[in-house]
Formats: sequence, C-alpha cells, structure tokens
Amino acid sequence: MIQGRYIDGRTALVHTAEVELGQEALTIDAAGARHSWVYSELRRADDGNRRIILRQRKQDNGERLTLEMDAAGALRLAAPHLFKARAQGVEHPGVVGGVMAGAWSLAALFLVGVPFAADPIARYMPAQYREQIGDVAWAQVNAISEICDDSDEAEAILNGVAYRMIEASGVPQRDEIWISIVDAPMPNAFALPDNSIIVTDDLIAMAEHPDEVTGVIAHEIAHIEENHVMQGIVRQIGAGIFFDVVFGGAGAGQALALASMNLSGLRYTRDDEAEADGRGLAYLDASGINAGPIADLFERLSEMMEERERGEFPTILSSHPANRERAAAARARARPDLPPSMDEREWTIVRQACGGGAGQNAAEDDEPPAEEAPPETPPGPNNAPPEAAPAPPPGRAAPESVP
Repeated sequence: MIQGRYIDGRTALVHTAEVELGQEALTIDAAGARHSWVYSELRRADDGNRRIILRQRKQDNGERLTLEMDAAGALRLAAPHLFKARAQGVEHPGVVGGVMAGAWSLAALFLVGVPFAADPIARYMPAQYREQIGDVAWAQVNAISEICDDSDEAEAILNGVAYRMIEASGVPQRDEIWISIVDAPMPNAFALPDNSIIVTDDLIAMAEHPDEVTGVIAHEIAHIEENHVMQGIVRQIGAGIFFDVVFGGAGAGQALALASMNLSGLRYTRDDEAEADGRGLAYLDASGINAGPIADLFERLSEMMEERERGEFPTILSSHPANRERAAAARARARPDLPPSMDEREWTIVRQACGGGAGQNAAEDDEPPAEEAPPETPPGPNNAPPEAAPAPPPGRAAPESVP
C-alpha cells in the first residue's frame, strides 16, 4: 500500500489517499470512495517539484493523484510506460516549439477575448462544468460558514418575499432561486453559480428594517437573472482553463482556475452593478416594496467603509461596492407610504435566525400563548400565499463539508 494525495477535480480539496498497485490497474481509496485507474489509460502530469502526478488520458476531468518519488520503483514495475519520455510530457523540440508558438497566439486570444465573450460562454456552458463550479462555490461557503439548523421558518419568510418579487417581475429562473441563511462572521449576501442566494446572520443583525434585507435580496436576484454570477466566474477562470488545455492538463491551469474561482474576490463590472441596481429597484416597484430602506443600508455601509481599509472589512461591499450615489438612486425611488415587506412578527423570526439575539425583546413581548402555536409558514400580508412559494430545487441543500 502506498500513500498519496487525491484531488477529485470538482473541488479545491486535497484528500489523503491509500493506493494499491494491482496487475492491470491501481486502486485509490480516498474520502470514503474507491477509484480504479487502468495503467494503459494513465499519463504523467508532473509539475517539476519531484513528485509523480498521474491523470487519466481519455477522461481527464481534473482528477489528479500525487505520489512521492519513493513510490517510483513500485510504480515502474507495475506500469513501465509511465517512465518513458513521451509519457512524462517530453516531446521533440520541433513539437515543443510549435506548441509554444501556438500557445502564445491562443493566449492573446483567450486573455483578451474571454472577458468580452464572458456572456455567451456563461450562457452556453455545459451543465457538467456548471455543476463542478457550483461544487467549488459550496465548498468555499462551507469553509467559512454553517447552515443554521434553526432557520427554516426564517428562510421560508425570505423565500416568500423573494418569490413575490420574482412573480411580479417574471424572472425566468423562478424555480431555481432559493435563499439560505448561514452563520458567518461577516455581514454579506451573494449569489452562487447554481442560483442559490446566501444571506449571513450578521447582515440580518446589521439591518434596521426588513426592507433593507429585501432590497439586498432583490439585487442578488437581478445578478442571477442577468447571468452576472457565471459571467464573473468565466472572467476569473478563463485563463486557467486555457493553460490547462494548452499544457496538456498538467495541473497548473486547474490550480490557477480553482485559486481564481474565489467567491470573496469575485468582482462584477460597473455595468453589471448598474444593471443589477436598476433591475433590483424595478422588482421592488413591481412588488409594492419601498426602496428607501436599502438606501439607508447603502449609506451606513459607505460610512463604515470610510472608517476602515477595504481589504480589512469583508462585507457586502467586497463584491457590491455601495456608495452615496447608489443610495441616492434608491432614495429617488422611495415610497414611504408602502407597508414593510415583512410584518413585525415575521421580521422578529428572521432576526432570530441562527440563534440571533436581535429582536429578542420584541419576540418575548409578542410571543403567542402556548396553545396558539404559530403556523409553520407565517402568513404575512405582504408575502405570496404559502401554496405559491416554491419548494427548494432538488439538490439545493449545501453538501456536507469534506473533513
């Protein structure tokens, strides 16, 4: 039995693996799963750091197996072809020169062309790649947060408000969007590649009015409708995909892509933000929700950012830079005569998600008698009827973190 490290090609996680060298194939035991790789289908993908890196030739989906050089003797006996020059990526100088010349030409096309082609690439990206990118995104969410066990009722309320906006504005992704509340040490909200929306408990605690949270959710729905999330990711990982293809899947491109696919570093363009701002405010108008409170939130966030260095204060501003101009635009659409998007009781439930203490006194004052337990889904006057709200799309729950 040989010790190694295994990457599944879908996430950035590296798993400790036990490798058994059989007569015709090697077997990998990692992360509770077993994989069998036939020797004849293997190629080397060494990175020059005195390690043996193996990949599959015909079905290269990003999986990699790394072995230390002290395993070379046993592997040579089992699969001698892996130690020939061609198997290790050593080619004739003329071939290398041709590849390098083509690489520079393609590099110019990719590095310059990918940002401009982000929209069509994102819209027609194969489902397999979308799922892999979604897995990477959820792995990052799991690494910095926890899904709250006590937030089902609060999530139902937020999803009811979101569904009200989606229905009023005819958002085509109506059956894919789902909001989850997580326990994370930062006020933030962001959309994921699978059209989920994450709202942190700290953002809810920071909000002073329910329409502030609703305004943030409207902005995120707009990013999803306009496909900004996947476009931003394509702009991030385009160069990584290019290098992985050009250099034979040696792992450098994949590592670059995974490293650059960083949710905290995802930046939308100015046009993306302006489009999401305008569309989000349109959702509020169509749903009869006041845009004034989101302007209040923008102004408070701007004041906080003026007091701290941008890189030292990870908030919603890291991906959605709020400023006073944006606050003024929202203020111009304010309709203070409208009722809040959540009633007092619903807002109290949302504020208490993830064990939050916000609104605790109000909760105690408004607590119903024991014999009058609240219904499973609060029937707020501004929410869509419970039967109209969608169920979570299949597979929407966050995957368990890999140890």
